[in-house]
Amino acid sequence: MTDILIANHGTIVLLHPQTPVADAWLRESVSDEAQWWAGALVVEPRYVGDLITGLLADDLSVAS
Repeated sequence: MTDILIANHGTIVLLHPQTPVADAWLRESVSDEAQWWAGALVVEPRYVGDLITGLLADDLSVAS
């Protein structure tokens, strides 16, 4: 099972946690001011690479 599903919508990217571990990782790793929509973290494309690097470093899987 994939931990995070990524949906690229051009000007925004949604990171959909698929497991409780992934959800906890995202919530602990981003600012309290982060934007969430329908359970997904909303980020600008320029931040996705760093988030993916961190997720993979902590042995979480990512798919798009």
